[in-house]
Amino acid sequence: AAPQPCFAVREAWAAALAASVAVAALGAPVPVEARDGSIAPPTCVSIIDAATNCPARPTEGSLRNTAEKLKQAQQQVAQAEKEAGRELERGEFKAGEPEMVEFWQAELRRLEMNKQFLQDLRKQFSFERSDIGSSQQASASPRFFSRLTIPAADVEKEVKFWCEAVGMQRYASLQGGGAVVAYGPPGLAPGEEGGFFAVEIQPASSSASTSAAAGSQGRAQLGFVQIATPSLIRISRVIGNGGELIDGYGYYDIRSPAGVEVRAYVDDRRDPVEFVALTAEDREAAAAVGASLESIGLRARGAYVKVSPETQAYMPDLPPNNVLYAGGDPKQTAQVLVVARPQPEQKSLLQQLPRALSLVTDEYSRPSIDILEQKDEATATVSKIAGPPRLTVLLPPGAAIPTSASMGADPSGATAASLDFRAGDAGR
Repeated sequence: AAPQPCFAVREAWAAALAASVAVAALGAPVPVEARDGSIAPPTCVSIIDAATNCPARPTEGSLRNTAEKLKQAQQQVAQAEKEAGRELERGEFKAGEPEMVEFWQAELRRLEMNKQFLQDLRKQFSFERSDIGSSQQASASPRFFSRLTIPAADVEKEVKFWCEAVGMQRYASLQGGGAVVAYGPPGLAPGEEGGFFAVEIQPASSSASTSAAAGSQGRAQLGFVQIATPSLIRISRVIGNGGELIDGYGYYDIRSPAGVEVRAYVDDRRDPVEFVALTAEDREAAAAVGASLESIGLRARGAYVKVSPETQAYMPDLPPNNVLYAGGDPKQTAQVLVVARPQPEQKSLLQQLPRALSLVTDEYSRPSIDILEQKDEATATVSKIAGPPRLTVLLPPGAAIPTSASMGADPSGATAASLDFRAGDAGR
């Protein structure tokens, strides 16, 4: 009976090698692009020198500037055809003029859509209710999940990661050395551009990032941030800006220099930030965290369902009984996902062996061969950040907030309610 484990190993490897033929025949996941440029904003994914080449977009003037850019692109098409003496087919243009026309047309539609979204949201926040503190009105009033605050030992290094690797822009430099990055102007200030989720990066030594988390929120930690960008990020830019590749088969699971885990796939979203995941110790803790989120007006929307079967096919499954909490349309705004840490299951030797060889893409976007492991069990990850993360939700002016939340003011006039959570056990 002694040789049986070795025999099992040889048999399993033979099966894995045979299966690799099938995997190769099916093909590895290939990079895809966004399907509708009139929805997703310009993310500047993997751009070099983002501060210069991808600056923050203004809240006003974008529609006028885009209309002018569209006019110039159309004039270039007309000039190219005049010089050729005929109507040119697509592909005959030397400088891709028709593609630029299409880009600016899509960008104009996106700006008009975003302006309408922001106007509608601001109207909701402008409702004056004398009984805003009542349970009925509080549940009906709007909420906007606006910000994640994280600590970083090196703020500038973290900013470069989120801008040059993930595609955000820098929108503020804060007193005390902090910074704010986002995919568009954050908050609810009036304008054509706005209503985007922000990541606030604070020095790890600041009091704002090292305050002790208390109450039910202390039983949850930052899991990961999930984003959907119009084109796939480049791992060379992730690593070149201090990040780390965790997984990269059909999507990217990466870690920022400060320890924030980011899961990225390709899709069209008004705001590419889809949700922030919180990992609770167990189901009881998850329920308590959910209650704290509901106390500031977010509403449970049920379990997360993948929205893009094509580009999310290889993303890991989430633990069962996960719950999304949102304050508005989940397709338009960021959400909070609460998951409970599942109990680990014992696996047999065969269950731990690789399934096959597979084609993958390395950090320089070159094809390579790797081992296709067994399908991952649903896990609840924790970002290894150095201090407590903070989530901030905007409420209408004058809205009451619970004692478990910190109250602040937003430049738009909205009330800001913040909840702190546990640090991520950095370095463990």
